[in-house]
Parts: sequence; structure tokens; C-alpha cells
Amino acid sequence: MFVTMKRNKLFTYALIMALPVLGGSIVTSCTDSFESLNTSDAQVNPDDLPFSSQWLEPMTYCYPPQQNMFQFWTNLTIDWYSGYFMTPNGGFTNCKMAVNRGHSGGMHENYYLHIFNNTRRIIANCEEQEENILAAVMRIVQAYGTLMTTDAYGPLAYTSVIEADDYTTSYYFDSQQTIYTSMLNDLGNAVKTLESINETNDATELQNLASADVWCGGDIGSWIQIANTMRLRMALRLSKRVDEMSAAGVDLKAIAKEAARNTLAASGGKDILINKGLENEMWLMFNWGDCGFNANLVTLMSGMKDPRQPLYMTKNTDEILHKGYTKESKDGTTTYYKGTGDSKTQVEQSEAVAAPTNSGYYGIRFAFDVPNKPNSWSTLSGWIQGDNGSSYSMPLPIFKGAESYFLLAEAELRGWITAQEAGGSVQELYERGVRASIQNEVDYRGPYANLTTPINASAAADEYLNQTSGQADLDDPIDDSLDHEAMNHLGAKWVGGDQEQQLEQIIIQKYLALFPLSTEAWAEQRRTGYPRLFPALINQGGASYVNMEEGLRRVIYSSNEYDTNAAELNNSGLKLLNEENTSKTGITGDNGGTRVWWDNANKGNF
Repeated sequence: MFVTMKRNKLFTYALIMALPVLGGSIVTSCTDSFESLNTSDAQVNPDDLPFSSQWLEPMTYCYPPQQNMFQFWTNLTIDWYSGYFMTPNGGFTNCKMAVNRGHSGGMHENYYLHIFNNTRRIIANCEEQEENILAAVMRIVQAYGTLMTTDAYGPLAYTSVIEADDYTTSYYFDSQQTIYTSMLNDLGNAVKTLESINETNDATELQNLASADVWCGGDIGSWIQIANTMRLRMALRLSKRVDEMSAAGVDLKAIAKEAARNTLAASGGKDILINKGLENEMWLMFNWGDCGFNANLVTLMSGMKDPRQPLYMTKNTDEILHKGYTKESKDGTTTYYKGTGDSKTQVEQSEAVAAPTNSGYYGIRFAFDVPNKPNSWSTLSGWIQGDNGSSYSMPLPIFKGAESYFLLAEAELRGWITAQEAGGSVQELYERGVRASIQNEVDYRGPYANLTTPINASAAADEYLNQTSGQADLDDPIDDSLDHEAMNHLGAKWVGGDQEQQLEQIIIQKYLALFPLSTEAWAEQRRTGYPRLFPALINQGGASYVNMEEGLRRVIYSSNEYDTNAAELNNSGLKLLNEENTSKTGITGDNGGTRVWWDNANKGNF
């Protein structure tokens, strides 16, 4: 099921900027009605929210708890491109490289309507009233949403939106370098503000934060660690643009060194989750039959004997039939057929069934001619379902704390920080990241996975870190024309080697630990090339739009951008996109094969 997001005037740039005119100031006070607005048991419905309740909205919509927005946000695009998920519904053309502009607009609309439209005005309102703690926290939330969005699209209307007044109708774009510089400055200033808090003088503001904070419960230390982890994440994201940033006065190595002192690793790599009984929509994407697991993730976890696999996915949810076979159930009897229509013939179950129910972990290969649902690929591995469908309310993931260890490991590998500054050797940090991820997933997803035997996280990590097997070959149980040999051969056991090999191990384990945060996983996969993803089998979009070997490198701009801001999209947005593009395939312009600025094809990883 795909339901198009309701389009109304709020989605246009001009009326988003005019909201204060339509409804008065967004809030009469920075902390007006904080307690009542942020302790409601009602589920957030973004179409019905009054302006003042937008305190809660930007924080929750960093992982949308609304089914249509969630599907539109990443599930029809980035979830598939990252190698985490894939659809068994061939009616969605993005899964065949024929990029659909309408389905590519979800990240854009979620960011501008639910996140940026709120954070920019909340920040201004709080700073005007000298409530700097709350402003600093909102700057971190704003950077979180902005990072996802610029990494997906490239240049964005950013500074022009912040500076807009009630009469602005056209919004110029900033380069990705400008946006990253602004975010790094915002995060650095937020850290300084939060580190200078006086608990006595700032008591009222801290109480107000605690009543509204669905990420950290008012824990300032956690907010500082999030900001620093993001700064380290962004510095490494720009590892192929160090010289350009240095020329612009931004020392990425110095930022990494400063941020490394207090990341989420300092608190044991804890996850940041929203646990407010909000709807976790991923379970619904599977229930609709529009989402399945990607063969890239499944074969990595299966081959590497990853103990997190039953925490991430189920085994096949029904019998898997060979291609060309069907079955019909009536009055408690199941009959199997070969062929379709008048030419179908009845066969034995043993001939039709490729794999019995719950017999193994199976994923769907990206970019083949998958038919419309329902089909046999709908019966492969599914979303975990706890007793009574409790996965419905599984907390929403915002930050996977294990990432902080892998960031520190890479920064040390690059020589940006020392082992003393990082808190251990590259190998030690790598192994701590793996251990933190396994423990966190047992704690987080374990109650929803319906396991017959609980996982002992410590023992599972010990065993996993001694595994030398790499990714399994892709053996599609339905259609052997989809088979492919494994692309990644390193196991979880640390082997060292040269810088490139060490980076490969770090990124593959970070990729597995980031699940299901596909925006970050896809960005890191594009930046480093790890893990290697199975190549596309078909490209219905055409070679001039995306290269089959390179894969998709960005999400194309939304229809809404063309409808409401076309002049600046052409004058500044596409101009900057083309200037920043380094594709070697001849692809340019607003296409899926164009590279964003940090995805620099002119430089290797080292």
C-alpha cells in the first residue's frame, strides 16, 4: 500500500515561510506551555499539529512516526539504495533504477516541513529571549536533519530559509561545503554553550528542556556527546575534501581532535532512542507487502555469522516457491501448480517449494525485474514481530552509539588523533564498537524479536570477533539468474593489514551496527565503497541518468522543489550541483548518478 502524502499549502516554500503571518508567532514564549505540550499521550499527527506543539515535532520527525511520511521519507529510496532493504513490489520504479521524482521527495518534505521549518524559528525565538540552552539543543536537532538531507540531495536552500522574512518567495541554494561549514559551526557553538551551563542559574531552562526532550530526557551530557559524535562523523565524511575545507578556514583534523574528547563512546556507546509509544512504521512497511530485506545485508550477516541477525530480521515467513510456480489454499488444503492461467498444471509440493517456512534468512536483490506484488519474494525474511505485534511501538532509533567507536577508530587510522586521544588502538576501538552494538541490539531489539533463547551479548561478541568467514554468496531461492558471488570477504575477526583493509573492516562493522539508519549507512557506503554492493541487473532509468556499476549516488530533487522554487533551483541549485559533481561516467545534472560534493571521485580513501 502506498498512500500519497496529502498536499496542501504548508508544503510550499512560500507558505512555510508565511506561517507566522497565518497563525501569529510560532510560540508566545520559548517555553510557553512546555509541560502540557510535551507530555500528551496523543500520537503526533503532523497535519493537525498547532504551531506551538512544534517543539516536539522536529525531534520526532528525525525518524518519522507517521506511516505515509515514513514510506515517503526513505523507504521508497534510501532504504533500498543503502543495501538494507528492498521492495518485493515491482510497481515502485526506484527499485529498477528508474528514479521516480514523486517518490524521491519524502526526505525533502519531511525536512522542510517537519524539521527545518520548526527549528529555525524555535532557535530564533529562544535566542531572542536568551534561552540559549534550548537554542543550542535545537541547533543540534537542526544539524541532524540537515545532514541527512544534504547527504541525500547535495546543495539545499539553507541560508536563504534561515534569513527569510514574511515576504520571501524565492530561496537560493547553498553549496554542500557551505552547509557543512555552517553545521560544524552550529555544533561547535552548541557544545560550548552546553558545557558552560550553571545548574543553579539555568535551573528553570533545564527543567523546561527535561519536560520536552524525547531524545535524552534533559541530560545535557548526552547532548554534548551527540554533538561531538556528529562533528566527528561530519569531519570524516569530508575526508576527501580536507584541502578544500582547509582553504576555506576549516581544519577538519582539529575538529576531529576536539570532538573525540567526548563522544557517545564516553558513555559506553549508548543508543539514542525515542521511547514515547510512537508508531515505528518499519513494521507496517513489511505488513503492507511493500518492503523486504535487501540481499546485501542478509548475505553479509549470514556469511559472517552475525549474532544480530535474528534481532534484525526473521527467517522466511512462508514457503518459498520456485519461479513459475504458485499455490492455492482452500478448505485447509493447499494445491501447487506450475505455470499460470489455462496452461497451469498441478504438481507435487516437493517440486514447487524451494524452501519451507522459517528455514533460512533470505533477501531480495536490488535492481532486477521484480514483478508486482504479491509474489514469492514477499515471503522472504521479514521484520521482527514480537508477541501481539509489539514491534508496532518499538522505540525510534536516532543515534546508534556504537558508531562513535568506529568513528574514533577511523580518525586514529588516518592519523587525525592519537591512540591516547581516541581511548585505545584502532583494533581495540573496532572491537569495542562491535561489542557495544551487539549489547545495545540485545537490549533494544531483543524484547521485540520473539527469540526462543535469549542472546548472551558478551559470549556472542566473543564468538563473532573470532569469525573469519566473509559474506555469503547470493543464492536466490526463487530465480537463480539473480545469483551472485560474494563481494566482501573479510570476517569480523580483526586482521589488520594496510590502511585500506583496516578501513574496510571498520566500515563494514559500522554499516551493520547502524541498521536501520539507512541515510547514514548509504552515505558511508558511497564515501568509502564499503561494503561492496551487488551490482544492478537492470537500469530502466537509462545510462545517461545512473551508471549500473557505480549505482545511485544521490536522490533527485522533489517535484515540490520544481513547483515552488524553480527559478532558484535552476539558477543556484543545479548550477552548484554540477560544479560539485565529479562523476567519471558523464552523468551530470539532477540525476541519480550525479555525485554530491563530498563523494569525490578524484580521490581514493587515503
